[in-house]
This record gives sequence, C-alpha cells and structure tokens, in this order.
Amino acid sequence: MKLRKVRRREEAQSLVEFALIVPMFLILIFGIIDFGLGLRAYVTLSSATREGARYGIVGNQAGTFIAGGSGDCDGIKTTTIVSKVCSTMNGLGLTNIQTVTTKCPPSGVTSPPCTPGNPIEVHAEYRYHYITPVRSIVNVLSGGSMPGYLTVRSTVTMRQE
Repeated sequence: MKLRKVRRREEAQSLVEFALIVPMFLILIFGIIDFGLGLRAYVTLSSATREGARYGIVGNQAGTFIAGGSGDCDGIKTTTIVSKVCSTMNGLGLTNIQTVTTKCPPSGVTSPPCTPGNPIEVHAEYRYHYITPVRSIVNVLSGGSMPGYLTVRSTVTMRQE
C-alpha cells in the first residue's frame, strides 16, 4: 500500500512540472512564430525602401504620404517614390505603414528634383503587430507592459544619377 501512495505523489509532481514548463514552451513557440513574421516584415520593408531609392535616383518625384497608408499609397500606378515603396510592400498591410519620407540630405529638400551627384534618402516605418498571444503571456508572467507592436524602420541612401 505504501508503494502506491508514493507513485501517486510522483504523478502529481509530474503534473506540477508540466504546468510550470508549458508557459515557457508556449512563449518559445509563439516567440519563434512572431520573430519569423517580424523578420519578414523587416526584410520586406528594407527591400521596399531600396526599390524606392532606386526609383528616386533616376529623377522621379517624391510623392506624398499620409499616415495609415493613404496619399500616393492608394494609387494603382507607380508614379512617385512613395507609391513605389508602398507597391513593393507585398503582403504587409498598408494601414500599418507609419511614414514614408524622401529627402536630399545636403540641402534638406523634401522632394526631388535633387541635383545629380547628391544622395537621396528614403525612410519608411512600419508597425508590426503580434499575431500570437506572446505579448499577453509575457505580460502575465513578468507583470510588465510589453507594447502591442514593434516599429520596424528602414532607411536607404543612394547617390542620384
């Protein structure tokens, strides 16, 4: 009889260990998923700003951007640097784009035409919102206040031709 009581205590111990490990395991799995999708957002954003800078160095106009993905981001035609950046962000929600700016750093001009030989700078910011409950789990366990999104930024500078 004593042997059975010992086994029952061991079963309860494994249940407690499982309950302690599950939150850490979920944080790890959800963190991997959100990290992968956040990295995808960063790669897409940096590729889009690079394409916008390439589009701008040949003399195209900067265009306008209004937070939330409107302005030149609404247009179907790619006629400005801003619309080129927005059209290159395949799969990212345009409503989460915070800024798309273009400037010529030496003179501070905010829209081309910049003079050939001077650099043109394209900057974009995007808010990546978590798709898993990793934020809630981390906040419960740590008592902290993890933000609901990550701001992903990319800046590309190229010399105008």
